[in-house]
Amino acid sequence: MTTLGGIWLSRGFEKLPFNSVENKLPGGFWPVMMTPFNEDLSIDYQGLKRLIRWYEDSGSTGLFANCGSSEMYNLSDQERIDLTKYVVEHTKLPVVSTGTFSGHVAENVDFIKKIYDTGVQAVVLIPSVMVGKGEMDSELLNSFEGILNQTGNIPLGIYECPSPYARNISPEMLDQLQKTGRFLYFKDTTCDAALVAQKIDITSNSSLGIYNAHSPDVLHSIRHGGAGISCIAGNYYPELFSYLWQNGRAKEVSESVKKVNDFVLANKSVIGKKYSIGAKYFMNLRGLDLTINSRKSTLPLDKSDKVRLELLWQELSALCEEVRIDLVTYG
Repeated sequence: MTTLGGIWLSRGFEKLPFNSVENKLPGGFWPVMMTPFNEDLSIDYQGLKRLIRWYEDSGSTGLFANCGSSEMYNLSDQERIDLTKYVVEHTKLPVVSTGTFSGHVAENVDFIKKIYDTGVQAVVLIPSVMVGKGEMDSELLNSFEGILNQTGNIPLGIYECPSPYARNISPEMLDQLQKTGRFLYFKDTTCDAALVAQKIDITSNSSLGIYNAHSPDVLHSIRHGGAGISCIAGNYYPELFSYLWQNGRAKEVSESVKKVNDFVLANKSVIGKKYSIGAKYFMNLRGLDLTINSRKSTLPLDKSDKVRLELLWQELSALCEEVRIDLVTYG
């Protein structure tokens, strides 16, 4: 029997052969993928193919499809499945994808199985969808228990998605969840470097990797043993996060790593403005040729927005030339 935060799970959990400390998901930069749309707001799969190539060419080690940046809440269930399957079929990188869009365990279990059938490495669970804002952690644990018991050995992940509301997993709950051996990916959104380091320590001998979503803290987290990075800033300059992963874990922090990290810190407010259409505009500066639209209600970019993004592109180009990072551009 396995205890989960005071709740006795009805049975133990057999660990999969790949679900071990020696066979974690690869560490590094895992972009939170965007969804390109056509003018009629149908999914632009040709644009998605270019986007996948860009992530790969920029040094990504895995892909998070069907996530917040993908506008997952604005997709139908079939689109979520089709999108995920397309990504899996058009990349050699491991892929994770969200599988919980209901407050009912049975509905989540059914959809988790469908997402897993697309070929992903793990299916990601969202605590803030699984239970309502006013519900206690005990109810969340009940939901985890139901999913764990009814999804066989499907490998899972957790995404502390800030919508529909912010709900973070406490270190104590995380400790119980990682002991099941079922969890491989954890996208942390606490924006608290010390708390992230505590979670990294808790999971250090398990199959579960902590991937930081808060770009200002990513260097700190990977230097403290974090599995990697999954932040929205990676939809502007993925090469920088691949560079930090490759070079930021050395014994001493080099001047070039400091410069890259300082750039990330200096531009944290720029990349969040009118996201995701701002990111798509920036991608087009890099030659990705995407339609700049969204299914979410977002104000259009004005002249000042575009000027600032164009300046960011110039600053990024200058930085990468200085520290010798190859920028991936097309066209």
